[in-house]
Amino acid sequence: MDWKPFWKIIEDAYRPDSAEHFEALKDRLRALKWYEVVEFQARFDEAVAAANTIALWGAAHLINGGCSDDGFRDFRIWLVGRGRHAYEAALKDPDSLADILDGDPVDGFGLDAAALRVYEEKTGLSDFYERLDREEKDAPPPPPEGEDFDFEDENELRKRYPRLAHLYLSPPEEPPA
Repeated sequence: MDWKPFWKIIEDAYRPDSAEHFEALKDRLRALKWYEVVEFQARFDEAVAAANTIALWGAAHLINGGCSDDGFRDFRIWLVGRGRHAYEAALKDPDSLADILDGDPVDGFGLDAAALRVYEEKTGLSDFYERLDREEKDAPPPPPEGEDFDFEDENELRKRYPRLAHLYLSPPEEPPA
């Protein structure tokens, strides 16, 4: 599947409510042939992997008030689910997420499982991950790209993500006079 139809499916399915988003994505995928559902998932996984950067992990940590390895994967799933414009803007500048967020944490709500569910409905088979090349799917992800920094350092977070910090961090305390 080429990128253009992939992003069209993602964007047509977007709903602000996570459960509705998941169901809308499944509805869009039901219109595809079974092998196109597998191709869609391959693109989805590719987009999630490309967002594996320290800069985005720092933003995810700030947005969600902490971020484990699994939490960061879930964040990247959410990011892909927001569509091409938000995704590409965030890859270039994670602070751009302030344009689409309101100060609440985010959740990918298992969007990466929508294709699996539709594939199983269409085929009645449970070989979805074998078709995605199981060995590669189960391999641990590579470490995130970029220069590491302390996600707990609020001053560093404010410097790197000024607009997100405005949404997610309390104002800095004023030094005593």
